[in-house]
Amino acid sequence: MSDAKPTMETYIEMSPRVFEENLARARELVEGLVVRYSERGARGIRFVASGSSYNSCMAARPFAERVLGARVDVFTPSRYHDELDRLDATAPGAFEVFVSQSGCSTNIIEAVRAARSRGYETVALTGNVNADLRDEVDEIFEYGVGNETVGFVTMGVLTLMEFIALFALVAAKAMGAIDEGGRCAWMDRLSRVPAMHREVQRRAHILMDANPETFLSPGAAFMCGAGAAYGIALEGTLKWQETLKAPAIALEPEEYIHGPNMQLTPRSTAFFLDPAREPGRTFDIYRATRAVTDHAYLVACYGPVEADGNAVCLGADIELEIAPFVLLPAVQVFAARSMRELGCEPCHPLFDRFEKVVSCKTEDYEEICKERLAQAGFAE
Repeated sequence: MSDAKPTMETYIEMSPRVFEENLARARELVEGLVVRYSERGARGIRFVASGSSYNSCMAARPFAERVLGARVDVFTPSRYHDELDRLDATAPGAFEVFVSQSGCSTNIIEAVRAARSRGYETVALTGNVNADLRDEVDEIFEYGVGNETVGFVTMGVLTLMEFIALFALVAAKAMGAIDEGGRCAWMDRLSRVPAMHREVQRRAHILMDANPETFLSPGAAFMCGAGAAYGIALEGTLKWQETLKAPAIALEPEEYIHGPNMQLTPRSTAFFLDPAREPGRTFDIYRATRAVTDHAYLVACYGPVEADGNAVCLGADIELEIAPFVLLPAVQVFAARSMRELGCEPCHPLFDRFEKVVSCKTEDYEEICKERLAQAGFAE
């Protein structure tokens, strides 16, 4: 047993390899959920998720909708409770999937119980089929993350996004929404993700090396994600707050310039995640922000249009629906590495008081974490 525990950075680096492994077993991985979906004869899908799982569903939603040709909604558990009385009228027959990587999320379990109280079928996706959620649902499926032992969900973001994409492809083919040629074309596009993921990781580290004054003294941050990248902006915001204990806000670029940008000063930090194939409106908004602060950064799929030390531009011509898979590692690297170098993983000593009153996990969560760490071969 090793004393060297895995970190967020460990799982960022592992993510492309696991993505490749799951791609190679795509049909096997998603078949159970596809069968459930097909048996229902549903088209629309409703994911109920929270935290990083919610962000993953949001990031994969554009891909799933395009491939399935059906509406895909993502609800927080709170919204699910609030709208439960209306769902039969507003979204009848939608196939519901409850998502929790840990399998211990109390809000997801409560949402499942609400669904069951109405006689609804309950199907769950998780990273741990042995956790408490298993006993609450009709059927539960593991989505390919394996044994991620770090509480800050990292590899689970990419693998959940991938699972949803693969599910959409297999289900769409089974339902005749796409033909075999279309399925193969999308699989080929997904096969390019691991190499691009590794390259974005590399360039994110270079960006951090060149800008220590931003990443080693983090303050409040804007995370602006255009279109398909909004889910990644949500995840970047969450990770910035979890790891660096600093406030952040996720915005679409057009919403950012309708008021929040008036907070800008030369000390402001802002990130722009652009899934477009060429520079456009988001790039212009990034440049406008750079006119005020040197702490504005761009992560884009297109190539660089000018020498810019604040930009990670991949130079890849990829579909909007694939872009979230490629943009994700940048926000993960920014948070994970800064947390390590600053040593700010622990919360304030008084935070224990909060968790004694309200916890977002079931009572078994800590013990399950210890067991998973031991299973991975690491000492507690």
